[in-house]
Amino acid sequence: MNLSAESNAGTRERIVGIIGGGPAGLSAALWLRNLGCASWLVESSDRLGGMQNLDFLGNDWVLGQRDMTGPELAARFTEHVEAGAAQVLLDTRVTRITHDDDMFRVTLNPERQVAAHALLIATGTRYRSTEVMSDVQGATTMTANELVYGPWAFTDLAALAGRRVLVIGGGDNAFENTRLLSETAASVDLVMRAASRAQAALQNEVAARSNCHVHAHARVLALMRTPAGIDVALSNGQRLIVDRVHVLAGYAPNTDVLTEMFGVLASNFAFDASGYLRTDDAGRTGVAGVYAAGDVCNPEFPSVVAALAQGARAAKAIEHDLRQPLHSAAAR
Repeated sequence: MNLSAESNAGTRERIVGIIGGGPAGLSAALWLRNLGCASWLVESSDRLGGMQNLDFLGNDWVLGQRDMTGPELAARFTEHVEAGAAQVLLDTRVTRITHDDDMFRVTLNPERQVAAHALLIATGTRYRSTEVMSDVQGATTMTANELVYGPWAFTDLAALAGRRVLVIGGGDNAFENTRLLSETAASVDLVMRAASRAQAALQNEVAARSNCHVHAHARVLALMRTPAGIDVALSNGQRLIVDRVHVLAGYAPNTDVLTEMFGVLASNFAFDASGYLRTDDAGRTGVAGVYAAGDVCNPEFPSVVAALAQGARAAKAIEHDLRQPLHSAAAR
C-alpha cells in the first residue's frame, strides 16, 4: 500500500489514518481491514500497545486473558495487527494536518507525507507525574527510588517488604497499590485530597488491613530526607516518617498536541473540563472526517476492554461514513 499523498489522491481506495498505537488504535486497524478499508497507523513511541506496556500486573479483567500482564497483551495485539491489518510507523510524530479535495494531508516527523480520507485520534492518556508534586516543598530533592510515579509504583513490590510507604491518590490504582503493599510492608499510609473514588471492594480491603492508614481530605505539603527516613508534612497537621513515596494521582488525556497537529481545524473540537475529547456515540468529533476512540475520549471508563470496543465501534462508523458523500455524517 502506497501512502504518499500524491498516490492516494488519485485512487479509489479508501485510506484511514490512525494516530496512536494503543488498544483503541490497534482494534480500529483490525476492524477497518476486515471492513475493507486500508489504513496506516502512526505511533510516537518505539512500540505498539500504549499504556498496556506499563501495566505490570497480571490481569483478571480482560475476558479469556487471565493473568496476562499488560506487556503480554500488548505483544499479542501487536502481532495480530502487524499480520497485515495496517502499515505501522513507529517513532513517528504527526506535525501538521491539512484538508483539501476530500483528503487529509498529514506531515510526519521523521519527514514524510501521507494522506487519508478519514482520521482516527487514539492518542490515549498519560499518567500524571511531576506536576502533581510541583507545590510540595522538597519534592525535587527526592531521588527516583524515593519518589515513584504512576505504573512504576507497581514494580518490584517484594523489595519493599518491611518498609514504610506513602501512597498519594484516591482512585483504584492508589488503593490497589496500598492493598498489595500491605501484604509485606511494615506500614502503608494513603493520602488523598478528597473522598475516595476507588471501588468499594478495594476500599474495604484496605480498611481491613491493620498496617494501612487512610488520610482523607489531606495533602502533602513537604518532604524532607532525614536519618530516620523521609519526613512528610500533611495539611492536617500530621507528620509521617516513610521510606518511599508512590504518586498514583490518575491520568490526563493526550489532547494538548491536537491544536498543533490540526491547526485551524482544531477550533471545531470540543473538550470536557479535564481536556478529554468529546465525541458522539460512534466516535465522531466536531471535525468532519475525524474520529476518536479509547481513553482520550473516555474519562468514565478508561480501560483496555473499553478501548478495544471503542476502536471497533469507530471503525464501523468510519466505514459507514466513507460510503456517504463528503463525510456528511460527522458530528457537531
